[in-house]
Amino acid sequence: MHFLSHYYYELPGKSPLFIAGLGIPDLAPDFSHAYNSVVKKSVLNNGYDVQQIQNGIESHYHADKIFHNSPVFAELMALTTQSFLTAGLSREKLRLSVIAHVAVELMIDRQILLENEQLCFDYYNCLNNASEAVISTYFEAHSLEELKRKFLIKFQFFKERRFLFLFSDLENIVTGLSRIYAGVTNTEFTDDEKRFFLNALNNIDSTIRYSWKKILNAKSL
Repeated sequence: MHFLSHYYYELPGKSPLFIAGLGIPDLAPDFSHAYNSVVKKSVLNNGYDVQQIQNGIESHYHADKIFHNSPVFAELMALTTQSFLTAGLSREKLRLSVIAHVAVELMIDRQILLENEQLCFDYYNCLNNASEAVISTYFEAHSLEELKRKFLIKFQFFKERRFLFLFSDLENIVTGLSRIYAGVTNTEFTDDEKRFFLNALNNIDSTIRYSWKKILNAKSL
């Protein structure tokens, strides 16, 4: 799941610190490693506010498990991969199944934005109201000082940039896919590949539009 999808999945309202916690696994570099090696083994008593962050993090992992095991998600991944191949993209050159996984997540965020833009405003308002002092306390309680520093930099940029609003334009999703892929492989898409991806996403857009709620409205595995 992606940022706006996690927020939608947890509605109705949660505390700003809970919502900030939802984003920590995706915004803090290597957080999952720290979570498994440090956080899960810790027993802390830092009060209600810090616990809200922990609750958000745990809900992130729980929702991802449900999402990634959903038959609808598997079907959308397969359809998206086939759409990539039909558009002329090479399975030999590109890791299309990995790209399809990320693309479906971004495209679901796009559908939420197109259906109800106010939810995106509400999401960013929640993040802006989340106390960075309390977030710092959470990381410090686990002796994750360097991870805290990296997270706060990305968190501030994420709030200021508000890039989720850009998902109304499919070209911006292609740009996002290219940057994410480059971060993993050090190779960005060529101009032709970007054009092929845009055609493929156009072809799959309506299918995702009528399928995404089947995943996000499921609350148990």
